[in-house]
Amino acid sequence: GLRYIDLGWTDIGNAECETISDALTSEECSVVFLDLLGNQIDNEGVAVLCAGLEKNTTIKYLELSNNKITDSGVETIKQCVERRAELGSPLQQVWMKGNPANAALYTGCMLNIQFIHDSILSVIEQYCT
Repeated sequence: GLRYIDLGWTDIGNAECETISDALTSEECSVVFLDLLGNQIDNEGVAVLCAGLEKNTTIKYLELSNNKITDSGVETIKQCVERRAELGSPLQQVWMKGNPANAALYTGCMLNIQFIHDSILSVIEQYCT
């Protein structure tokens, strides 16, 4: 199936995020990397995307740099990352550079993803090898 979707620089906004979110929840979805670089997605669109991402088990990489995401959108993404990890299908990388969000929040989110990823690897090494 399709593993990489590049929708970067295509002027996607919040309305299109609903369609993308619906597609992510499909049982046929095999996408691992979703690239939404350089669009018009703001906090509302992030909330819609995260609703779909929380039901998706295949997406590992999400590119959201150069959109219109502020601090509240970063918090939504952090919560999504945590829920995905709890469900056993963690996001491995989320890029958000070039958004109006506070850089400290962005850095914290990236560290959180790395911590979750490292924790999952530790559990896998402990119980599966």
